[in-house]
Amino acid sequence: MKVRASFLAVAGSAIVVLVSSLAQTRIHPAIHADALARYEAITSYCEKADPDSASEYVSKLTSFTAGRSEKELALDRGSAQYRSAMEQANAILSQASPSTRVKGCTEFLAEK
Repeated sequence: MKVRASFLAVAGSAIVVLVSSLAQTRIHPAIHADALARYEAITSYCEKADPDSASEYVSKLTSFTAGRSEKELALDRGSAQYRSAMEQANAILSQASPSTRVKGCTEFLAEK
């Protein structure tokens, strides 16, 4: 996986830790409940941290879940794996310093 210099600059932030954990998901065509939880946690967090780009975060989440039915997503969201990953992601995101929030969210948007 290609690592960009901007990614390294904010690698210590909580957001980047979660974003990098999602990189492994791209290898597999299926979305796992824990990856969905992390993606949704980051999206929700970044919509608040960077409201000017809120629609871009929603679009990124929509692209991530493309091909999955609402029923499949609802089943994932109801799983213990999803709830555990969501709690963990929210705990990590709550520790992000104000100076890294927008940087991390911008990096999340730049991830392909």
